[in-house]
Amino acid sequence: MSNTIKTPKSAYIILGVGVVLGGLATASILGGYTVGKAYAQRTPIKAVGNLSTENMTMLRNMDASFAGLAEYIEPAVVNIRVQSKGGTDMLGQRLGQVGGEGSGVIIRPDGWILTNDHVVGGMDKVTVTLNDGREFPGTVRRSDYSDLAVVKIDAKGLPNVQFADSNRVKPGQFAIAVGSPFGLENSVTIGHVSALSRDSMIGDARTGTQRIYPDMIQTDAAINQGNSGGPLLDIEGRVIGINTAIFSGSGGSVGIGFAIPSNQARLTAEALIEKGKIVRGFFGVDPINLKEFQKTELGVSDGALIKSFGESNMTSPARTAGLKEGDVITKIGGLMITNHGDLRNAMLRYGPGESVTVEYVRNKARKTVSVKLVAPPKPQAARAPQQQGGGNEDLFNSPNGNPNFPDLNEMFPRGQAEPPVEGKVPPVREGKAKLGVGIDALSPTNRTQFHVPASLSGVVITSVEPGSVAHRMGLKIGDVIQKIGDQTIASPEDVSKAMANVKWGDSKRLKYSRFGDKMQMSNESDAVFR
Repeated sequence: MSNTIKTPKSAYIILGVGVVLGGLATASILGGYTVGKAYAQRTPIKAVGNLSTENMTMLRNMDASFAGLAEYIEPAVVNIRVQSKGGTDMLGQRLGQVGGEGSGVIIRPDGWILTNDHVVGGMDKVTVTLNDGREFPGTVRRSDYSDLAVVKIDAKGLPNVQFADSNRVKPGQFAIAVGSPFGLENSVTIGHVSALSRDSMIGDARTGTQRIYPDMIQTDAAINQGNSGGPLLDIEGRVIGINTAIFSGSGGSVGIGFAIPSNQARLTAEALIEKGKIVRGFFGVDPINLKEFQKTELGVSDGALIKSFGESNMTSPARTAGLKEGDVITKIGGLMITNHGDLRNAMLRYGPGESVTVEYVRNKARKTVSVKLVAPPKPQAARAPQQQGGGNEDLFNSPNGNPNFPDLNEMFPRGQAEPPVEGKVPPVREGKAKLGVGIDALSPTNRTQFHVPASLSGVVITSVEPGSVAHRMGLKIGDVIQKIGDQTIASPEDVSKAMANVKWGDSKRLKYSRFGDKMQMSNESDAVFR
């Protein structure tokens, strides 16, 4: 891969409430709209350097617009301070008093505020500070499946934001974040939307949970630890996302930040306000977005492709109703489905026991079926798995030594494998390709040691060679390899068969699972042998 830039080892970091013992982290964020008084009267425009007066006029207008946006949105963004009497960390060790800061955005004038669940969830005391300096105690309502929450304060007539349709957001458009990174309030950063539909599984060191983020907006607007819960804005001052995480090896911004799309955030907030909790139906599919060539091959313009029906032991209403892998969902009830985010959001509109009409495409033929939704399974994410030997050096592998921001390459490596370029990777090594792991057959002893269910087949990883293909993928001791390419793995001999003809420069799809006390994770990634 001579023409490919290798991504440095980094970490996804959730941004708000960096948990500390007896101390505070940082947080907040905001943005704005309309030209303020400071820009109503300016000095006459004149040429500067090689710039004409016309170009200077254009630059000045843009300058005034961004300043006005910040001025407009500031009153609708709040600072949130939280405190907890204590608890236990990911390893079950007792914590002292826990405190931190985050931010939120006012979404209704009667005191409803949207923020991240990892900012306020599980805290004993929540204090909201408005832009004008007033402070209010807050009451929290949480979502059980996404990193979103709402906070209610006893105030009226508050300025509030408007939401944009995140389905209309495009890469390349301006994105604006204003907030309190590292406690520096009212900091404005301007960038662009870098990409859409970024998926990841990110650990929360405070709660020990794994949060699944299926459809995030990526931005290069500088956001840092402390920006959690605040809005990412378009040039009309509307919220396109709620800033939630960054990808960084240092704990600071490297120009790769992520926000939960506004459509999901708005629907979740509305459900929490109206019902007090999230009541959602369970459809039972793992949906993905269609690539352009798939749209052509399948004869559709948009929709959500059924990749799978989840774990084999899960009840799937969609599969029961006759839907199959490869079907494209285009409509659920009265909601058009343009991408996998729409499908997930549709479940916020319908509850368990409801039957919904589903329109889909199979073999270019449009079909309709009725699907009866059920209650979703309880989240399995709880404590992160103990590593062999009981140490925590791999669980807290932040480059700056701060255990509040774990290295997610090490913890949850979903999506970290380096994909081949145009299907081919130039070989950079000689000899027989190897994955770089030691393996053993599953036995009652190692099943107990690594919490592997008796029904699961595969081989368990007993060692990982530093710098190897497996190490770069984030594979760990205790992971269970279930499939390599087309070869299902049930024994070490199967691994030898799967690797027999693999050469340096090849890539193979690898499926594996990881288990811990009350936790499990399954993943598929491309192993790139280089």
